[in-house]
Amino acid sequence: MEETIVNVILFIFGTIGLTHIIVDSSIMQKPRDWLRAILPAFVYKLFECYQCAGTWIGFFCGWLCFGLGFKEIFLGGMACSFLSYLAAAMLSYFEANSSIELPPENK
Repeated sequence: MEETIVNVILFIFGTIGLTHIIVDSSIMQKPRDWLRAILPAFVYKLFECYQCAGTWIGFFCGWLCFGLGFKEIFLGGMACSFLSYLAAAMLSYFEANSSIELPPENK
């Protein structure tokens, strides 16, 4: 039971982190630029969209964490797609709220 909980927690944070690294990190900027130059635009879209990249990362991590069953792989992709998009939205919200100082009467 404990091992299953650990796998789920690792899956959640691992897929969110990996998606964020691929889509938005500065360390992956050069590989993304190179891929943009060689891939068709509709394929490259997978590397700049949190939901798109999250789906494929979730398929792969679902296979790694939960096995070869179609259900586990498919649901892993769908879960990571949602979790990655949610995490990106939350990060954007927190960044927006921390960078704008409102006057006291507007708070």
